[in-house]
Amino acid sequence: MVNPLYRLWLAIRSTLFWTFFLPFVLLCATLLSLSFFTPLWFRMGLIKVWIVCSLASLHLFCGLKYTVEGKENIPENGFIVMSKHSSTWETIAIQLFFRPMVWVVKRELTWIPFFGWALKAVNAIALDRGTGRKAITQLIKESQRHMDQGRILMLFPEGTRVLPKQVKPFKLGGAIVSQRTGYAVVPIAHNAGEFWPRHSWIKWPGTIRVVIGPPIEPSDKKPEEIIAEVGDWISSECERISDKKQLQRIGVLPLSAQE
Repeated sequence: MVNPLYRLWLAIRSTLFWTFFLPFVLLCATLLSLSFFTPLWFRMGLIKVWIVCSLASLHLFCGLKYTVEGKENIPENGFIVMSKHSSTWETIAIQLFFRPMVWVVKRELTWIPFFGWALKAVNAIALDRGTGRKAITQLIKESQRHMDQGRILMLFPEGTRVLPKQVKPFKLGGAIVSQRTGYAVVPIAHNAGEFWPRHSWIKWPGTIRVVIGPPIEPSDKKPEEIIAEVGDWISSECERISDKKQLQRIGVLPLSAQE
Protein backbone atom coordinates (compact mmCIF):
# COMPACT_ATOMS: atom_id res chain seq x y z
CA MET A 1 0.00 0.00 0.00
CA VAL A 2 1.46 3.35 -1.06
CA ASN A 3 1.48 5.97 1.70
CA PRO A 4 -1.26 8.57 0.92
CA LEU A 5 1.10 11.43 1.77
CA TYR A 6 3.68 10.05 -0.66
CA ARG A 7 1.00 9.77 -3.36
CA LEU A 8 0.02 13.40 -2.67
CA TRP A 9 3.66 14.42 -3.06
CA LEU A 10 3.80 12.58 -6.39
CA ALA A 11 0.62 14.35 -7.50
CA ILE A 12 2.13 17.74 -6.67
CA ARG A 13 5.31 16.94 -8.58
CA SER A 14 3.29 15.69 -11.55
CA THR A 15 1.18 18.85 -11.51
CA LEU A 16 4.35 20.92 -11.77
CA PHE A 17 5.39 18.81 -14.75
CA TRP A 18 2.02 19.23 -16.49
CA THR A 19 2.09 22.98 -15.81
CA PHE A 20 5.31 23.16 -17.83
CA PHE A 21 4.59 20.43 -20.37
CA LEU A 22 1.14 21.34 -21.72
CA PRO A 23 1.91 24.99 -22.65
CA PHE A 24 5.22 23.83 -24.12
CA VAL A 25 3.38 21.28 -26.31
CA LEU A 26 1.07 24.03 -27.56
CA LEU A 27 4.00 26.34 -28.26
CA CYS A 28 5.96 23.72 -30.20
CA ALA A 29 2.88 22.56 -32.13
CA THR A 30 2.20 26.17 -33.12
CA LEU A 31 5.79 26.71 -34.25
CA LEU A 32 5.70 23.50 -36.29
CA SER A 33 2.41 24.50 -37.89
CA LEU A 34 3.85 27.86 -38.90
CA SER A 35 7.10 26.34 -40.21
CA PHE A 36 5.57 23.88 -42.72
CA PHE A 37 7.42 25.69 -45.55
CA THR A 38 10.88 25.27 -43.94
CA PRO A 39 13.31 22.42 -44.69
CA LEU A 40 12.58 19.10 -42.99
CA TRP A 41 15.80 19.25 -40.97
CA PHE A 42 14.61 22.49 -39.35
CA ARG A 43 11.20 21.04 -38.44
CA MET A 44 12.78 17.89 -37.02
CA GLY A 45 15.21 20.08 -35.07
CA LEU A 46 12.25 21.78 -33.38
CA ILE A 47 10.91 18.37 -32.41
CA LYS A 48 14.28 17.32 -30.96
CA VAL A 49 14.37 20.47 -28.81
CA TRP A 50 10.85 19.69 -27.57
CA ILE A 51 11.82 16.09 -26.75
CA VAL A 52 14.98 17.05 -24.85
CA CYS A 53 13.15 19.70 -22.83
CA SER A 54 10.22 17.39 -22.10
CA LEU A 55 12.43 14.55 -20.86
CA ALA A 56 14.52 16.97 -18.81
CA SER A 57 11.37 18.31 -17.14
CA LEU A 58 10.23 14.77 -16.36
CA HIS A 59 13.55 14.15 -14.64
CA LEU A 60 13.48 17.48 -12.82
CA PHE A 61 9.87 17.48 -11.61
CA CYS A 62 9.05 13.76 -11.36
CA GLY A 63 12.42 12.03 -10.90
CA LEU A 64 11.78 9.91 -14.00
CA LYS A 65 14.86 8.87 -16.00
CA TYR A 66 15.55 6.31 -18.74
CA THR A 67 18.25 4.01 -20.09
CA VAL A 68 18.63 2.63 -23.61
CA GLU A 69 20.09 -0.74 -24.59
CA GLY A 70 20.81 -2.02 -28.09
CA LYS A 71 21.70 1.15 -30.00
CA GLU A 72 24.20 -0.98 -31.92
CA ASN A 73 21.21 -2.77 -33.51
CA ILE A 74 20.06 0.34 -35.39
CA PRO A 75 20.59 -0.22 -39.17
CA GLU A 76 22.27 2.31 -41.42
CA ASN A 77 19.48 2.37 -44.00
CA GLY A 78 15.72 2.89 -43.85
CA PHE A 79 13.68 0.53 -41.68
CA ILE A 80 10.47 0.14 -39.72
CA VAL A 81 10.27 0.65 -35.96
CA MET A 82 7.61 -1.31 -34.08
CA SER A 83 7.32 -0.42 -30.41
CA LYS A 84 5.38 -1.52 -27.38
CA HIS A 85 2.69 1.08 -26.67
CA SER A 86 1.76 1.46 -23.00
CA SER A 87 2.31 5.13 -22.21
CA THR A 88 2.56 8.66 -23.56
CA TRP A 89 6.29 8.57 -22.78
CA GLU A 90 7.35 6.51 -25.81
CA THR A 91 5.49 8.82 -28.22
CA ILE A 92 7.83 11.55 -27.00
CA ALA A 93 11.12 9.78 -26.36
CA ILE A 94 11.54 7.24 -29.15
CA GLN A 95 12.13 9.97 -31.73
CA LEU A 96 15.29 10.93 -29.87
CA PHE A 97 17.05 7.62 -30.60
CA PHE A 98 16.68 7.57 -34.38
CA ARG A 99 17.07 9.66 -37.51
CA PRO A 100 13.99 11.58 -38.72
CA MET A 101 10.91 9.43 -38.35
CA VAL A 102 7.59 9.40 -40.15
CA TRP A 103 4.58 8.45 -38.05
CA VAL A 104 1.51 6.49 -39.02
CA VAL A 105 -1.52 8.12 -37.40
CA LYS A 106 -5.29 8.03 -37.54
CA ARG A 107 -6.57 10.65 -39.96
CA GLU A 108 -8.81 12.15 -37.27
CA LEU A 109 -5.73 13.25 -35.30
CA THR A 110 -4.71 15.60 -38.10
CA TRP A 111 -7.97 17.52 -37.62
CA ILE A 112 -7.02 18.65 -34.11
CA PRO A 113 -5.99 22.34 -34.15
CA PHE A 114 -2.24 22.90 -33.73
CA PHE A 115 -1.48 19.27 -32.80
CA GLY A 116 -2.89 17.89 -36.03
CA TRP A 117 -1.34 20.69 -38.06
CA ALA A 118 2.02 19.81 -36.52
CA LEU A 119 1.56 16.19 -37.62
CA LYS A 120 0.98 17.40 -41.16
CA ALA A 121 4.08 19.59 -40.95
CA VAL A 122 6.27 16.53 -40.29
CA ASN A 123 4.61 14.55 -43.14
CA ALA A 124 2.87 11.98 -40.94
CA ILE A 125 1.03 9.24 -42.86
CA ALA A 126 -2.63 9.81 -42.00
CA LEU A 127 -4.81 6.75 -42.57
CA ASP A 128 -8.56 6.34 -42.63
CA ARG A 129 -8.56 2.94 -40.96
CA GLY A 130 -12.16 2.32 -41.92
CA THR A 131 -11.24 1.95 -45.59
CA GLY A 132 -9.59 -1.46 -45.17
CA ARG A 133 -7.52 -2.52 -48.18
CA LYS A 134 -7.36 1.04 -49.50
CA ALA A 135 -5.64 2.14 -46.25
CA ILE A 136 -3.11 -0.70 -46.52
CA THR A 137 -2.33 0.26 -50.14
CA GLN A 138 -1.82 3.87 -49.08
CA LEU A 139 0.38 2.78 -46.16
CA ILE A 140 2.62 0.66 -48.39
CA LYS A 141 2.99 3.35 -51.06
CA GLU A 142 3.73 6.24 -48.70
CA SER A 143 5.97 4.15 -46.43
CA GLN A 144 8.06 3.03 -49.41
CA ARG A 145 8.49 6.63 -50.54
CA HIS A 146 9.57 7.90 -47.13
CA MET A 147 11.94 5.01 -46.38
CA ASP A 148 13.53 5.30 -49.83
CA GLN A 149 14.34 8.88 -48.81
CA GLY A 150 16.08 7.61 -45.65
CA ARG A 151 13.31 8.25 -43.13
CA ILE A 152 12.18 5.68 -40.58
CA LEU A 153 8.63 4.39 -40.37
CA MET A 154 7.22 4.45 -36.81
CA LEU A 155 4.38 2.10 -35.85
CA PHE A 156 2.66 0.93 -32.67
CA PRO A 157 1.40 -2.49 -33.80
CA GLU A 158 -1.01 -2.81 -30.86
CA GLY A 159 -2.87 0.20 -32.24
CA THR A 160 -3.54 1.75 -28.83
CA ARG A 161 -1.96 2.01 -25.39
CA VAL A 162 -2.24 -1.12 -23.28
CA LEU A 163 -1.78 -1.60 -19.56
CA PRO A 164 1.33 -3.37 -18.21
CA LYS A 165 0.84 -7.15 -18.41
CA GLN A 166 -2.12 -6.66 -20.77
CA VAL A 167 -1.86 -8.59 -24.04
CA LYS A 168 -3.36 -7.20 -27.23
CA PRO A 169 -2.88 -8.76 -30.70
CA PHE A 170 -0.41 -6.99 -32.97
CA LYS A 171 -1.91 -5.65 -36.19
CA LEU A 172 -0.52 -6.89 -39.52
CA GLY A 173 -0.14 -3.50 -41.27
CA GLY A 174 3.53 -2.92 -40.48
CA ALA A 175 4.46 -6.52 -41.28
CA ILE A 176 2.74 -6.22 -44.67
CA VAL A 177 4.75 -3.05 -45.36
CA SER A 178 7.96 -4.87 -44.39
CA GLN A 179 7.17 -7.87 -46.59
CA ARG A 180 6.15 -5.73 -49.60
CA THR A 181 8.99 -3.18 -49.40
CA GLY A 182 11.80 -5.42 -48.14
CA TYR A 183 12.66 -3.09 -45.25
CA ALA A 184 13.52 -4.72 -41.92
CA VAL A 185 11.61 -4.27 -38.67
CA VAL A 186 13.45 -3.03 -35.57
CA PRO A 187 11.42 -4.00 -32.46
CA ILE A 188 11.45 -1.90 -29.28
CA ALA A 189 10.53 -3.05 -25.79
CA HIS A 190 10.20 -0.76 -22.78
CA ASN A 191 8.46 -0.52 -19.41
CA ALA A 192 7.30 3.12 -19.61
CA GLY A 193 3.73 2.14 -18.75
CA GLU A 194 4.88 1.13 -15.28
CA PHE A 195 6.04 4.69 -14.50
CA TRP A 196 3.71 6.81 -16.67
CA PRO A 197 0.55 4.66 -16.70
CA ARG A 198 -2.18 5.17 -19.24
CA HIS A 199 -4.72 7.85 -18.17
CA SER A 200 -2.68 8.60 -15.04
CA TRP A 201 -1.95 12.10 -13.76
CA ILE A 202 0.87 10.81 -11.55
CA LYS A 203 4.31 10.08 -12.94
CA TRP A 204 6.32 7.72 -10.73
CA PRO A 205 10.03 8.29 -10.06
CA GLY A 206 12.41 5.65 -11.34
CA THR A 207 14.19 4.54 -14.50
CA ILE A 208 12.40 3.49 -17.66
CA ARG A 209 14.28 0.77 -19.53
CA VAL A 210 14.26 0.80 -23.33
CA VAL A 211 15.64 -2.07 -25.41
CA ILE A 212 16.22 -1.79 -29.17
CA GLY A 213 16.19 -5.25 -30.71
CA PRO A 214 18.09 -6.69 -33.67
CA PRO A 215 16.50 -6.08 -37.09
CA ILE A 216 13.98 -8.69 -38.22
CA GLU A 217 14.44 -9.23 -41.95
CA PRO A 218 11.34 -9.96 -44.06
CA SER A 219 13.10 -12.26 -46.54
CA ASP A 220 10.99 -15.33 -47.44
CA LYS A 221 8.55 -14.63 -44.60
CA LYS A 222 4.82 -14.08 -44.63
CA PRO A 223 3.45 -11.01 -42.79
CA GLU A 224 2.02 -13.33 -40.13
CA GLU A 225 5.49 -14.76 -39.50
CA ILE A 226 7.07 -11.31 -39.29
CA ILE A 227 4.53 -9.96 -36.81
CA ALA A 228 4.73 -13.14 -34.72
CA GLU A 229 8.51 -12.76 -34.47
CA VAL A 230 8.14 -9.09 -33.54
CA GLY A 231 5.48 -9.85 -30.94
CA ASP A 232 7.43 -12.71 -29.36
CA TRP A 233 10.58 -10.61 -29.01
CA ILE A 234 8.79 -7.58 -27.56
CA SER A 235 6.79 -9.71 -25.11
CA SER A 236 9.83 -11.60 -23.81
CA GLU A 237 11.92 -8.43 -23.44
CA CYS A 238 9.12 -6.54 -21.71
CA GLU A 239 8.86 -9.40 -19.23
CA ARG A 240 12.64 -9.35 -18.67
CA ILE A 241 12.88 -5.64 -17.96
CA SER A 242 9.64 -5.28 -16.00
CA ASP A 243 10.01 -3.68 -12.55
CA LYS A 244 7.97 -5.96 -10.26
CA LYS A 245 8.06 -3.55 -7.31
CA GLN A 246 6.72 -0.76 -9.49
CA LEU A 247 3.95 -3.03 -10.77
CA GLN A 248 2.95 -3.56 -7.14
CA ARG A 249 2.94 0.19 -6.48
CA ILE A 250 0.55 0.89 -9.35
CA GLY A 251 -1.64 -2.06 -8.42
CA VAL A 252 -0.97 -4.34 -11.39
CA LEU A 253 0.56 -7.02 -9.15
CA PRO A 254 -0.62 -7.83 -5.61
CA LEU A 255 1.73 -6.90 -2.80
CA SER A 256 2.31 -10.61 -2.12
CA ALA A 257 3.59 -11.24 -5.65
CA GLN A 258 7.01 -12.77 -5.87
CA GLU A 259 9.72 -10.52 -7.20
